[in-house]
Amino acid sequence: MKKRSWNSRSGLKGNVMADNLFNRVGNDLSENAITGMLDEAIKGHKKEDEALPIIKMKLPSAESTVKIPVKAEKKKPADSIFKAIGGAEEIKAPAVQMPAIKLPDTLTASQQMRKRYRYRRYGMPIRMSTFKRPVTPMPEITVKDRKKIKFHKFMKSILGFELLLPAVLVFLFFSWFPIIKTFAISLRSFDTINSSVFVGFDNFARIIGDAKFWEAFMHSITLSGIVVLLGTWLPFVLALYVYEMRKGAGLMKILFFIPFLTPAVPAAILWKWMYNQGFGLINSVLSFFTPGQVNIGWLTDPNLALFSIAIVFVWKNTGWALLIYMAGLQNIPRNLFEDASLSGASVGTKIKEIILPALKPVIMAVVFIQIISGMQVFTEVYIMTNGGPQGSSEVIATYIYKKAFLYMDIGYASGVAVFFLLLLVSFSLVKLKIAGKRG
Repeated sequence: MKKRSWNSRSGLKGNVMADNLFNRVGNDLSENAITGMLDEAIKGHKKEDEALPIIKMKLPSAESTVKIPVKAEKKKPADSIFKAIGGAEEIKAPAVQMPAIKLPDTLTASQQMRKRYRYRRYGMPIRMSTFKRPVTPMPEITVKDRKKIKFHKFMKSILGFELLLPAVLVFLFFSWFPIIKTFAISLRSFDTINSSVFVGFDNFARIIGDAKFWEAFMHSITLSGIVVLLGTWLPFVLALYVYEMRKGAGLMKILFFIPFLTPAVPAAILWKWMYNQGFGLINSVLSFFTPGQVNIGWLTDPNLALFSIAIVFVWKNTGWALLIYMAGLQNIPRNLFEDASLSGASVGTKIKEIILPALKPVIMAVVFIQIISGMQVFTEVYIMTNGGPQGSSEVIATYIYKKAFLYMDIGYASGVAVFFLLLLVSFSLVKLKIAGKRG
C-alpha cells in the first residue's frame, strides 16, 4: 500500500470535516458563513497535536537470526616519541644499538636517572658542563678581627672548664689540699704545734719497726674480713627474699635502708647500750632462753670486741648493699627463671646457674666497697671501745688519732696516714686491673 504524505492526509481530513459540517447545518447558510466556520475549525484543529499510530513489532526468534562476523578493529598506533612537533614526518629511531651511558660518579642517583631519561627521550648526548664558577677571594681580615676570632675560639674551648671550675675548686680545697698538706707534714717532726723540723722520710722508716702499727693493721684486716663475710652475703640473701615478695617489698627496702641513714655516733651509742654486760638489751633477751642470768661482755671481752663492732658496721651498711643487689636482680630476664622452672630446676640450681653468674660484677663491687669501708672504720670503734680492751680493737684510724692528738706526734701520725693511703690506692689499682682483664 502506497504511503501518503502529510499534506495529502491534511487535505483528506479537511474534506471530511467539510462534509460533516454541511450534513449538520444543511443548505441554509451562505457561502461566506460556511467559509468562516471552516477556517475556525481548521485553526482549532491545528492547535491539537497529531498522534502517530503506535506500531507493535514482535522480535524474531533466536533460531531465525543470522550472526554476522565482525572484524576486529585495528588499533591506531601510538604516536612515536621521535615525532617532530610541527612536522608531518616521523624521525625513525636508529637501528644501531645505543652505546652505554657513562655518567660521572659525582652525580647523585636522582641526577643520573634524569640524565639517562633525557638521553633516551630526545636522543641528545650527555655533555658535562666545563663551566667553573670563579673563585671569590676571601675578604681581608684585619688585625683587630683576628684577635676577636682568637678570643672567641679560646672562650669556646674553655667553656666546659668554666662550668666545672666551682666543683673542681671545692674538691681540691676539701680533698686534695688536705692530702698534700698531710704529705708535707709527714716529712717533718713536731716538738710543738708551732715548731717543727724537717726529717725527710724518717717517719716512714719508723713505721716498719712499729709493732703497735702492725697490730692495729691486722685488727683492721680482721674487721674488714668479718664485714666482707657478713656484709656481702647477708644483704644478698635479704635481696633474694625481698625480690620474691609480692607485697610489701617497698616497705622492706625502706626498713633495711633506715640504719644507713642513721648518723654513726647515735647508732654507736645505741649499740653500746645494747651490748652492756649488766643491763644490755641483748643479754636481757638471751636470759629468757637460759635458766640463769646471761652476762656476756660483748665489748669487754678481747675475743668478742672486734666481732661486736663488725656486727654494728654490717647492720648499718646492709641497706645500700641490698639496694645494689636488688638493682642487679631486676636486670636479670624473668624468662630465664621460667625456663629453669619448666626444666625442673630447684632454688639452689637457679641461684648457682643464673643469679650468681649474672650478679658477679655486682658482688665484686660490693666486696670492694666493704673492704675499703671496713679498713676505714673509726666512729664505731672510738665510741664503743676506744681501741680496748687491752688494744684488742685498735684499728689504724684510732691509732692515727691517738698518735696525733693524744701523744702529739703529728709528723709520725701523718706518715702513718700517708702510708695507709698508699696501701688503699694500691689495692684499688689491683682491683681495677683485675676488673679490666675480665672485661
